[in-house]
Parts: sequence; C-alpha cells; structure tokens
Amino acid sequence: MLSPNPVLLELDFCTLEIHENCVISTIKEGVLFDKKERKKLYEIFDKYFEEKQFVYISNRKNDYTVNPTSYLQEDDFSNQLLGMAVLCYSKSSYNTALFEKQFYKRAFNVFYTVEACKLWAKEILLNQN
Repeated sequence: MLSPNPVLLELDFCTLEIHENCVISTIKEGVLFDKKERKKLYEIFDKYFEEKQFVYISNRKNDYTVNPTSYLQEDDFSNQLLGMAVLCYSKSSYNTALFEKQFYKRAFNVFYTVEACKLWAKEILLNQN
C-alpha cells in the first residue's frame, strides 16, 4: 500500500505523497480548500490512480478551512477513491473533521496518529478486494 519511494508533489495549496494505493495530503496553512482545489486533486488522481483503487489521507498539521459542501460535488472516482482518513493534531481539528464526515459519501474516519490512518486505509483496501 505505502511505497518506499513515494512521488512527492508540491502544489500551491498542498503537498502530496503519492503511494501505490494511497495519497497523503498536507494542505498549507491558511488555505480555503474548496471546489477549485478539489478539482486540481482530481486531475492528479486521474494521472496516478487511473483505474486503481486508493485511499486519501488528509494530514491536518496546518490550520486551514475546508468548505464541507465541496464534498457534495460529483466526481469520477466512484469506484476508485474508497475513503478518507483524517489525521488530526487537536481536539478542535478532530471535531471539525467529524462535522465534515456528515457531508462525505464514502468511508471516512478520524484519527490522532498516522499509524492508525494507515491501518484503516489498508483495511478499507483489503475489504474491497
């Protein structure tokens, strides 16, 4: 699932680690993550996960805002993007992620450690195969 040498991409709003069946995203400080940013991620997913199932891990080490209604936007990854794990560093970030969960249509879970995110992602991928 996690590649020993992931592809690292630096975008204007985030850093991405692209693994075999997983992407770890770290959004930059102060960003408003909305439909434009989601569209850019989808373009990257198209390139790296063409016809491959994967899990998205959101590393929330920085303070930024997510427009939760952007989750309602339709996408072309219904059979590929299996779910999202959110890595939180504070109780307020954890509670915000739980609120966002209401808007997300796929598997979604919130954690305090990267190890827990990776285990959950691996479980989601195994259950699909």
